Amino acid sequence: MEREQVVLVAKLIAYLLIIVGITILFAAIMYLLTDSGDWSSYVGIIVGVLMLGIGVALRNLIKKLKLDIK
Repeated sequence: MEREQVVLVAKLIAYLLIIVGITILFAAIMYLLTDSGDWSSYVGIIVGVLMLGIGVALRNLIKKLKLDIK
């Protein structure tokens, strides 16, 4: 794979992690608010925050290393 393709795949993965992290976080918070505080909602919140954080960190790393393709 060429450099541009690798950067494009990394950006897609970063944005996918951000979208899935927000979705899981939103679903876990809605479940926590509507149902009793079960341990699975806390695990969902932790997993959502981790996925969101990893996605944002990857996106920022791509921009910081100037790998972003204009």
